[in-house]
Amino acid sequence: MSIIDKLTRYKLFLEEERPNLVEELFEYYHREETDEVIPGVGDFGKGNPKKVNFIRYDNPYEAYLTAQIQLDEALIPILNQHISFLEDGEDVDLVLESLEHSIYRVKKQVYTNVDDWEQLLNHLSEDRLEEIENNPKGHGDLLLKELIWIRNYEAKWMKK
Repeated sequence: MSIIDKLTRYKLFLEEERPNLVEELFEYYHREETDEVIPGVGDFGKGNPKKVNFIRYDNPYEAYLTAQIQLDEALIPILNQHISFLEDGEDVDLVLESLEHSIYRVKKQVYTNVDDWEQLLNHLSEDRLEEIENNPKGHGDLLLKELIWIRNYEAKWMKK
């Protein structure tokens, strides 16, 4: 029951977080100080940013916000499905393993074409990687933390 509660709270957090992320991205795209508007970013008035097929990773702020919006959209139905599995009495270990794998697949899909960031991970010291995992500072570190999570998952499960 505790796991269902935690997953439900996380799902609600994602649902509440999405409008904030969309607003933050909207403000980024419509910067008042420069009057710059980036064309084709979607219908923000209705809370629907443009579906991005390729995230620009040269700007960690924009990339992280865009990726988080995509993750929120994809994870909510996955959480609903796994909460239902637990409510139906499915094996907790199998459901949690399935949830982790589903999260991995979503993150792997969202964080594609990140060769430059993956190369950066190869050159960071173990201390810096640990610092990023435990206390990320800024959107670049948050992107790297997601890539570290993906790598750790692959190291744990893909070699079996």
